[in-house]
Formats: sequence, structure tokens, C-alpha cells
Amino acid sequence: MPKKIILSILTLILVVSFSLPVMAFQPQDVANDHWGLNYISSLLDQEIMYVYSNGNFEPNQAITRGEFAYSLARAMDLEPAIVSELTDISDHSAKGYISALVQEEIITGYPDQTFRPQNPITRAEIIAMLSRSLELDQKENSIKVKGDYYSDLSDEYWANELINLSSEIGMIDGYPDGTFRADNHVTRAESAKLLTELMNFEVITGDIVETYPISGKIRVNSEQGTETVDIDQNGLIGRNNRMVDLDEMLKSDQVYLLFDQNRNRATYVKAYGLITQEDLASQASELTGDFFSPDELISIADGDWQSVTPRLRQEVTNNLLEEGLSTEEVTALLNTDWDQLEDLSRERLIESISISTKISTALIEAAIEQDWDKAQDLARQDAINSAVTQILTSSSLLS
Repeated sequence: MPKKIILSILTLILVVSFSLPVMAFQPQDVANDHWGLNYISSLLDQEIMYVYSNGNFEPNQAITRGEFAYSLARAMDLEPAIVSELTDISDHSAKGYISALVQEEIITGYPDQTFRPQNPITRAEIIAMLSRSLELDQKENSIKVKGDYYSDLSDEYWANELINLSSEIGMIDGYPDGTFRADNHVTRAESAKLLTELMNFEVITGDIVETYPISGKIRVNSEQGTETVDIDQNGLIGRNNRMVDLDEMLKSDQVYLLFDQNRNRATYVKAYGLITQEDLASQASELTGDFFSPDELISIADGDWQSVTPRLRQEVTNNLLEEGLSTEEVTALLNTDWDQLEDLSRERLIESISISTKISTALIEAAIEQDWDKAQDLARQDAINSAVTQILTSSSLLS
């Protein structure tokens, strides 16, 4: 065969080879219409996840803590480590990757220094690991989002803040009924999606050079150089201990950004730097149980009580009414009408004694006024007469 023909055939083969799409690996037990196929195939191609020896991926099987630790460490490009204080991973195939995550403080294990790699991982545990891998657990990077995200999680739940933040940035969702079900196990397909979501984020840290609130951009001086980053208009933005708008960021603030590579913009921005009056007011507001808003506290600090008096008066009125005082009593109290308040308090005392002793208010009033003739007329029955004697001799009630 002439050399020209052979060369032409080889050239054609190379051209065809390069023009064909690269086919991702598809496990035999994951159907073409499976919702997680793209996530699973991509992670298998990158050798972040794996199939079992029988060729199956088992997408609906709960992933174990050891399996997920292996895949998370691979997704983060961590090298296996040797040293770990965990006592139950020495025989586990992923011990090096588990140890690497321990060194990065992404996992800590249980109080008894075990990791329990064969246990299925829960939704709360997996979100804790993912959040720590993004350093969202660090105070300077964390934004405290207010509100109850899920009906089955309390503020005291150990992973509540990390779960809320992860939900805010779109890493995970709850169920349609408003629950999170933190103790539910995570399937291998679900973990593939979560790992893909993690890998779509890029962490950018540095100093703020300039902010552009109208354009929704921020210029950051990071290790990679100075770059201008688009901020998602629905993103989460915080500074020090509170949620803020972009125009409240200060130059030279240190900043942490989560850059969503799919949307080509930052969806999470946390700056920290010089403590401002607004920061202190926000902290003080929390100490008052949000009774005063930060703006109200700033007004009080400036001596402007008039701006908060109407709302404060209404709040005090509501609280006193809830304590059982009448509208007239509250009005007298707020107006410092002590004469009226004394009369109203006397009537409340009479009613309170009557309710407790089941004696008529008229008889109690006569006793308090020391109108003994009237009291004797009213006390015609022995039982009532006995009660009158008790009232007349009770200094604790009449003093």
C-alpha cells in the first residue's frame, strides 16, 4: 500500500477520533433517565467516586462515612495522610483520606475518638463536612442568617447554622413539608450531586480595593492578583456581625467570597474589619432580645428618645396588659397618675381577695374600710362571719 494512502488513512482516523464526543462512564445499574446520571458519570471520570467490584454504583444505597470521606478528600485534591488520633480507621481502605480530612479540621470524629467509617452518613453530618471544607464554620466567614428555615430544627441543634447557610447558598434543600430531616441517610446519588455542588464553588479571599454598589461588583486584591467580581443580586452579603448592603463594605476590609462558577458570580460575601457604630448597635439589639432595633439604639445613644417613645410606649402597654393589668391601670401608670393608680390598685386588691376566698367584694371592701357596722350586717351567716374575722385579723391582706 502506498505511503500516501496509509498516511491519509491515519490522518482520517485521528480527525475522526478528535471530533467524536468523549463519552462519560456510565455504570450498568444507572439508567439513562436517572436524575443523577450526569453527576455520577462526571465524578467517576474524575476518579472522585467509584463503582463496586461487581460494576454497580448502587445510586440508591446509603453512602457510608468512610466512602464519603474518600470522595470529599479526592474532590478537594487532598493527599492521603498517615497520622490520625482516630482509633477505628486503621484497617479501612480510605484511612489516608480520612486522616487528611482530620488534619484539615473538616472532620473531628466522635467524642470517643472513633470515626465509625462503616456507618451511613446523615444529612446533618454531610452538610457539616461540606461547609467546613468551604471554611464556612469559621467565625470570620460565617453570616448568621435569621429566621427558622426548617420546622424540625431548633436554634440549639449542633449543625443548625451550617445547614441554614448551606440552604441559603443553594447547596441543599429541605423537603416540601418544610422539614430538613437531619438524621436521614444520604444516598450515593445524592452525595454525587452535593460533591458536584461543592466543586462548583471557588473560594476567594483577600482585601477589598473598591465596591461598586450600582453595578453589583467588588474589586478584591487576592493571592491571584486584583480582580473584579460580580455579586449575585440575590446573594448573601454580611459584614462583621450583621447583614449589610454592598455599599456598607469598607476599603481594606478583609473579605471572603464564594464564587459560583456555574453562574459566574459570587453568591456569598462576608467582610470583616473596623467595628462601626452600626455593628455595636446590632450586637446590643441582640442583647435586648431585639426589643430595640439597631437604628433605635443609635437614636437613644444620640439622645433622641422621642423617635422611640411611641413604639416603646406601645410595647410597654402590651406587656402590662399581658400581665393582667386593665387598660385604665396601664394608662394611669404610663401617665404617672398615682392617685388614679392607687384607687385602681385598691379595686384590684379587693377583687383578688374575693376570687381567692370566695367572699363578696362588698364584705371585703367594708373590712378594708374598717366599716365594722356594715361588715356585721353583711356577715349574717356563720361562715361569712368567720371569714370576716379572718379578714379583720389578716394584716398581710390589709396592710
